[in-house]
Amino acid sequence: METPTPATYYWVQRLGRRLYGQKSQLLDSCRSRHCTSMQEAHYQHHAYHRVPSPHAQDLLRVKTNEHGQLQCRGCDQITYLLRWAEAERRKDPNHKGTSPKRIIHNSYVELDLCARISNCDACQIVRRALLLDQITGRDAERLRHTDNQWPVQVALDIRPGCDSLQVTIEKGSGVPLFSATVVLSQKPCLAMGKKTKAPSAASRLRPNFEELRQVVSNCHDNHQCSSRYRWNSRNPSWLLEILGDGNVRVVRGPDHLVPYVVLSYSWGDPTTMPAEEWARIKGASTKTVDGVPAPERTNPFPRSILPETMRDAIAITQELNFKYIWIDNVCIPKGTDWDTEASLMHEVYGNAAFTLLASSSTKATEPMLYDRLAWLQEPKPCKLRNHFLYNTQKPLHEVRLDPPASQRAWTLQEERLSPRILYWTGQRWYWSCPEHQTVESSPLDLPSPACTSEDQSWSPPQRFLDVCRIGDFQSIDQEWLDIVEAYTRRDLAHSADRFLAISGLAVRFLEAKMDGGGKTRVSEQYLAGLWREDLARHLSWSVASAVDSKGSHQDVAPSWSWASLPLCVNTKMRHPFRQSPHFQFLGVRQSSFDHTPVIPTATLNQQVITDPRLRSKLVEQQGRTVKQIEIKGRFRRFISESSCAVSWEAIEWKRGDRVGLNFEEFPGRDLHSRNHDDGRIVSKDAHGGEVVGQLDYLVPPTGASFANKKSDSVALADGEETELMCLELGELAMMLLQRNPGSAETWKRIMYLDMEVAKEWALCHK
Repeated sequence: METPTPATYYWVQRLGRRLYGQKSQLLDSCRSRHCTSMQEAHYQHHAYHRVPSPHAQDLLRVKTNEHGQLQCRGCDQITYLLRWAEAERRKDPNHKGTSPKRIIHNSYVELDLCARISNCDACQIVRRALLLDQITGRDAERLRHTDNQWPVQVALDIRPGCDSLQVTIEKGSGVPLFSATVVLSQKPCLAMGKKTKAPSAASRLRPNFEELRQVVSNCHDNHQCSSRYRWNSRNPSWLLEILGDGNVRVVRGPDHLVPYVVLSYSWGDPTTMPAEEWARIKGASTKTVDGVPAPERTNPFPRSILPETMRDAIAITQELNFKYIWIDNVCIPKGTDWDTEASLMHEVYGNAAFTLLASSSTKATEPMLYDRLAWLQEPKPCKLRNHFLYNTQKPLHEVRLDPPASQRAWTLQEERLSPRILYWTGQRWYWSCPEHQTVESSPLDLPSPACTSEDQSWSPPQRFLDVCRIGDFQSIDQEWLDIVEAYTRRDLAHSADRFLAISGLAVRFLEAKMDGGGKTRVSEQYLAGLWREDLARHLSWSVASAVDSKGSHQDVAPSWSWASLPLCVNTKMRHPFRQSPHFQFLGVRQSSFDHTPVIPTATLNQQVITDPRLRSKLVEQQGRTVKQIEIKGRFRRFISESSCAVSWEAIEWKRGDRVGLNFEEFPGRDLHSRNHDDGRIVSKDAHGGEVVGQLDYLVPPTGASFANKKSDSVALADGEETELMCLELGELAMMLLQRNPGSAETWKRIMYLDMEVAKEWALCHK
């Protein structure tokens, strides 16, 4: 197998005649193939253009194969892999496995030229697969970036009933930059065999708005999404009205509910963009005069002054025949009570005609409307040996898991509170409502083979709303845990918004447990991101690996809440759990350092609150202010007083990839040890087994001073392990606590320990 190396290029001021002719001829070729003005400008912009080396020109040579299709020398490697698979299956009809990788082109640029200029049918499929796998427009542009021009490799993955080509572009050896899948089948695609008029190149490069209008209209006319899932009939306080002359204006939400679209997008990371770019995003906000939007916004103003994501969202909304759109930066004027507005997000998103989720943009200054280069060439059948090559639809759950939709904390709430969602990516759109999920039809209706169908183990984005509507308390609790797992992985521009960015979901959770009179049907209470009714389970969260204590948000939430963790941390909330019969919640305590009054439980549980906005604000405030709780349960030491500390190196053994613990050098002794690299801690009884757990936070650096550390610090210094106490949460679950300095009554959380998991870990590593 060839060793992956960077593509070899030489620089010329004009394009070489051997492959393309003069620069003007290349542009003429692009025009003849319906290249867009954007693509044409790409070539005109570069005074110098990289031209493939002679070796690359060899790979670009094409011939007509036995099926009458153009095939380049690079794709001969795919034919070689297909012959290899045939030979393996002759030996074993049930053979499964993956072939070695083969280089088909030296770079994406070379692949792109082969697909567009040499017209290699297989390269068009591979090129399209790589483009379709890119969620954002920026990702698609990255394929052409100079730093990413590494070999395009393919490997053949053989599985019963579904073979596929795994396409990768790797930096050096084994570091994937891009990847995609091309499915193989011995059966032709029926849709591609139809004698239909092919869409023009111009229409292929644009979104299919006609189809999308039909999808949206069908949902509103024939589904019960509105009647079942709409929150109420209230509009947002302010909306952006779309006028017909390229202008927009901010208007007060009418008294009656009007169809409006709401935009869910990412502002971007101010630390990674120029100051003027961030100022432009912030400058899109609406100023106020005497508490209302300034005339410069209530009077018509050009949409072109708004950042690109907002501007394109307005264009999409108008294409779908909607008159109003809600954009947070524009429709929450400066000087507005932000806390109150944030706690009403369940209304804003729950009442919208649909939520437009800008998966195509990583920041507000990136457009949503790009030329869809995946469809530059007309899709057509492609066959190598006895196999047809197919592009496939990227499943919706993968779109949801990919950045930017999966990175921004606010987006989670916006998605989970929306009955209807339009996911907008760089190459296609996806529609999701409680009754239907669909993806934009590709030109000529390309197939989605069964082996790439949506993974049914993934719940739809409306799952939370669905269980809330049904009133299944157990499922609602499980959904909250799922929400928290997803939420802690995400980022926030302002850590103080930790509770605000999830407050709408908290309100929706509580409402699901209320009767028609506004009283909770169970003794529910919001406790700093946790819930009273199943508090023991909610306290049993754990981190995937110990984190740096310097990032802890103890100023935002108490140590026993997941909200006190640093941002972007993987947590585990869901696991088998049976509450201890000895665990009991006693109540909320006001801490001496908390100056915000706690809202009495009776306000929510006993008093009938008819104003949903007041109720929303109270729920959010309660979650923000609870710092201390009183609980009762079985309590004991984690490490015996007679235990001695040993180094981790003294008990750890390694054999190849296997790692374990060995206590043979310490017979008949109580001991404990701590791994300073990953936060694991082990306690071993003299004549019993060991228990391995993991601290929430890593040990502070050597030399760190603990004499003056804050009383709310969660760092555990060396030598303090014997101070840890176990509080039993479940039959096999414990929360490990350390006494707060200077307090005989209060404790702080240090770690969570699942005895079953700890035993399994110890056994499997012996």
